[in-house]
Amino acid sequence: MAMRALGEAGGLGGRHMSKAPRNARSFETIEIADLRRLAGIAQARIETAFARHPQKRALYDAHLLAICLCQGAADHFLNPAASAGVHDFDLWAFFWRRPDARLWNRKPFTADFGPSKFGRSPFDPARYEGRRVDVLWRCIPAEANEDERAALRRYFAEPRTASARALRLKAAVMAWPPECAGEIIWRPGS
Repeated sequence: MAMRALGEAGGLGGRHMSKAPRNARSFETIEIADLRRLAGIAQARIETAFARHPQKRALYDAHLLAICLCQGAADHFLNPAASAGVHDFDLWAFFWRRPDARLWNRKPFTADFGPSKFGRSPFDPARYEGRRVDVLWRCIPAEANEDERAALRRYFAEPRTASARALRLKAAVMAWPPECAGEIIWRPGS
């Protein structure tokens, strides 16, 4: 998927933060409980995709390495005082790349975080009661028994795709598995 398409669909938004003005952003602190709620939203969207493509479920269902909060919201999680706030939440599901199969490319799923301290963006459609959640995914190389954190850090440190190169410009924080929620996977400049 081209970088431009990702930006237009929500996800990466190109190299810079969205153009949403300050009054369209939330500056509330993102807590571990919020990360877990976001992970649940992402898992529900992944489940919907697998229900529509059952042949992919058999290939990938057991190969989810992690779900990470990425981009501006991850930067905000790490340093709310220095961030530009949260316009939306970008959740990336990372699957172990199988040599014998390909995960299909698709536009991001969107979901509604629902009513919360984060409010809603006035730029989102009226159907959203809360902040928009974009759910995207990628398959990444990982050794059979490799720790998911090591595989993710390598993905960011040694970017081989346009997605990886764009994602590494902002932070990435684990949201799933639940016991890893809040763990920093990537911080720009690291």
